[in-house]
Amino acid sequence: MWLGVARERAFFSALIAGAILLGACDEDAEGSGGESETGAGAGQADAASTAGPGPAATTGASTGIGAGPHVAAHGLSFYRYGETGAASIDSPPLDTRAAGSTLVVSTGRGDLSTVALPTDSFGNSSALLGSPHAYTLWPTSGTAVHAFEDVLGGPGHVVSSPTASHDEITLAVVEVAGATRVADVQWVERLAGSPLTSAPVTTTRPSTLVAFWWGDAGVDGEKIATPNNGFVVLDSIGEPGSLVQCFVAAKDVAEPGTHDVTWEATPAQGAQLWLVAVE
Repeated sequence: MWLGVARERAFFSALIAGAILLGACDEDAEGSGGESETGAGAGQADAASTAGPGPAATTGASTGIGAGPHVAAHGLSFYRYGETGAASIDSPPLDTRAAGSTLVVSTGRGDLSTVALPTDSFGNSSALLGSPHAYTLWPTSGTAVHAFEDVLGGPGHVVSSPTASHDEITLAVVEVAGATRVADVQWVERLAGSPLTSAPVTTTRPSTLVAFWWGDAGVDGEKIATPNNGFVVLDSIGEPGSLVQCFVAAKDVAEPGTHDVTWEATPAQGAQLWLVAVE
């Protein structure tokens, strides 16, 4: 991974942002439980990708649950440590729905003290879900999750988050269309050697589950995280260097129930795990 501990790597590099294509959200499969802080069903999503200089974005529309909640636009952007003096980071431009969507936003950063409410280009309001959490291995660094519920949107929708100058930060955004509120959110940290199983969330109606994996490995080597239980990776950054590694996955569920996700990481490491149910 990265983290703010790698401050000695104060060589400035160029801005990089990435996005991974949204695949098909497969059949639901129940997993094992986990520890918490804060159903069964299946859906599919088709995706189209746009990429070019600077941030890239992907968009998709569910075909599995009709008018129910489903993943739509999503994207990820990041700064390596020391590469920019910018006071904020922007998501890739996203083509969101005009109304009736919720945006789930997660950030991982070297300086956890800079967590603040994100803003967007359509003037919607955001709220913190739960509280920010420091990594056990990197106590000044950590993650947070926010949501924009029942937003107004459209083409070129950009989400922005404050950041410390020259800090490393990763920003991930997922639009859940046909959903106007967050029903449940859970966080847990699993240290290396433990199964990387999220805390469970409970749904009461058709919902979309959004999962964030924030690994705690150091700066060396490529990182890969793979979810189970029918979750499909939407976006990720696992490159070597002083940056905050992140994998984002989601699935649609049609029925009420309790859900979790277990990740398999290469190389083996611990992780902060967020799971958000949106309906």
